[in-house]
Amino acid sequence: MLLKISMHLTKIRGFFSVKKLYLTALLLITAVTAFVIFSITSIDLSPIENRSKVLFDKDGNVIAYSLSSDSQSFRFLTTPEDVSDIYLKMLVSNEDRNFYSHIGVDFKALARALFYNLKNQEITSGGSTIAMQVVKRLSHHKKRTYINKLKEIIGAVYITARFGREKVLTWYLTLAPYGSNIEGVKAASLKWFNHLPDRLTPSESALMVALPRAPELIRPDLHPQRARYYKNEAIKLAFKNGIISEDLMKIALSEDCSYKLHNLKQRAYTLGNYTFTRDETSKSDNSAQTKEFYTDIDSKIQHILNEASEKYEISKRDNAILSTVVLDCKTHQIVALNGSSDTKNNQICLPYRQRSPGSTLKPFAYAMAFEAGKLHPQTVMKDTGRLYGSWKPDNFNYKFNGEIKAKDALCMSLNIPALEVIKAVGPDDFYERLNKRNKVLYITDGMPDSSIILGSGSISLVDLTSLYAMLNTDGMFYPYELYRKKSDNTKDDNQITQASSYRLLSKESARAVFEILKNTARPANHPDNRTISYKTGTSYKFKDALAVGSNGKYTVGVAITHPDNRTTNYNNTGYNDAAPVLFDILLQLKDESLDKEDLDDVLFSNTAPKALQRQNINQEILEIKDKLKITFPLNNSVVAPDYNGRIYIRHEGGLGKVFLNTDDSQLESDYIEVSQNGFYKVCVFDEKAQSDCVDFEVKLK
Repeated sequence: MLLKISMHLTKIRGFFSVKKLYLTALLLITAVTAFVIFSITSIDLSPIENRSKVLFDKDGNVIAYSLSSDSQSFRFLTTPEDVSDIYLKMLVSNEDRNFYSHIGVDFKALARALFYNLKNQEITSGGSTIAMQVVKRLSHHKKRTYINKLKEIIGAVYITARFGREKVLTWYLTLAPYGSNIEGVKAASLKWFNHLPDRLTPSESALMVALPRAPELIRPDLHPQRARYYKNEAIKLAFKNGIISEDLMKIALSEDCSYKLHNLKQRAYTLGNYTFTRDETSKSDNSAQTKEFYTDIDSKIQHILNEASEKYEISKRDNAILSTVVLDCKTHQIVALNGSSDTKNNQICLPYRQRSPGSTLKPFAYAMAFEAGKLHPQTVMKDTGRLYGSWKPDNFNYKFNGEIKAKDALCMSLNIPALEVIKAVGPDDFYERLNKRNKVLYITDGMPDSSIILGSGSISLVDLTSLYAMLNTDGMFYPYELYRKKSDNTKDDNQITQASSYRLLSKESARAVFEILKNTARPANHPDNRTISYKTGTSYKFKDALAVGSNGKYTVGVAITHPDNRTTNYNNTGYNDAAPVLFDILLQLKDESLDKEDLDDVLFSNTAPKALQRQNINQEILEIKDKLKITFPLNNSVVAPDYNGRIYIRHEGGLGKVFLNTDDSQLESDYIEVSQNGFYKVCVFDEKAQSDCVDFEVKLK
């Protein structure tokens, strides 16, 4: 009986022992699973996502950048293709010999490290692989503990399986610390050696391998002897593993490590601001992940623009800012752009801002008139004030030339003939044609009038320069691209540009205008180089001075701008100030001609057809009651605004709708609003191209 009871109790104890064993195993599995999940979820990928934004030129050089958004570090994305082959071999040889074969963890290396750590009774060796070092950076581990090491092991296996070996290597090359606020091989190479990492020498490569182990302790600018010791250790190991020859080893060992941090110049600073801000506001699903922007900016040409800006800043008379852009009419790319000569006071990329074109749109009205058979370059026109009453736009000397040929009127930028031409072409047709597929020209209410030819609209310098490039390419308009989809040189982008091009003007009319503009008067102290076809413009109150022109395959736009738009009168003009800069730039560019076909057309004849020998744009004889005239304010008077800060403009006469224009803008109201004392000018236009203008002074009550 006792035996049976004993056997029964043994069974019960066995049952509970098995149950306890299962429970213990379950708890252990749960704990391990929780630890694995915790280790994986503690990996923070935000350092990759928050890396620096970088703008590259056509050769892969950094021309603008931002610091990382999380720690204000130089953290440039670096891929294995970005670094030299010798550096990659040294890295793998020193840090992770079996990188291309293990699953993210080298268990033999870990066992060896554990043995030495136990022997020394402290952590002296980590046995970390490249993947484990990446996890350490992404998990923000700062202490060397066995728990953290276990987390790194789990995380390394996970990211290798989840993202792949090449991605892990890219993350290491992007995140590895190099002292100060420098992260990643590309930023480190630029800051320490002033060149990209694809040109790393054996000595530089060895230092790049050694630095991440203790970046602050072996910084070459602070501890050159210590840096040299660790660099040489990496060199010796590279020789031992057959990566470099004995001769290269001797040379590398002899090189010191007295490197200093370089100031990483931003050769296209404002363009970078424009690009990075544009990316932030983009609604594209992919744009949020984009941090690297590739362009066809030519650093040699960019240097020319930057030098022009520096020269301008030394000699400028007021707070005006110079901006420039260069287009390549063969590749249809923007190859250089300087957004502001004074980045201390203006960091806006001005070539993308809408500004008044002044009289720079006149050539396109002439071309449209040529194409329509309403005008010929040899047509004799009238430049007389009687045609438009008291109109006084930017003919600075207020003199008239009487009878003059159309080609000369265009070169001299005369306003009265231009008003006749825009009337013949039609302001609506002119506006719609320039905006045929791409909106480049803007007006206040979408209802253009004759003042559009004298600068009442707005256009960016990039778009204006693109229109002049269209004259250089015989009437074919190309959307000049700034960004490339890929960093390598492919044909995809050029094919897209070709497909989106369209004919804006006939070959003959575009060529005729282009050749006429070669005879525009040259600025002072510049050679009479007839190969340069160009036009100048000056906006109301001299706020913008413009010059746009072509020489060979390049078309250049120059703008001297007052972004503050104060009502003060300025002194800059297109001819005196912008044109010399244009010529300085064009004459430094390589003289490479575009291939153009020979054209035979009546527009190139020295004699106009009989019907076009004299202007056939007849000004209507209007009755006195129809004459358009401003009755208030009077010319040269002093007026005060009403309690709302408004001055109402009164006029009499005129045919059809009358438009009010002031400060280069067409207004929908019959008043202007003023907030400060100063001199003002207003003009009115009617549908028959009549106009009248008055200048007056405002004194606040």
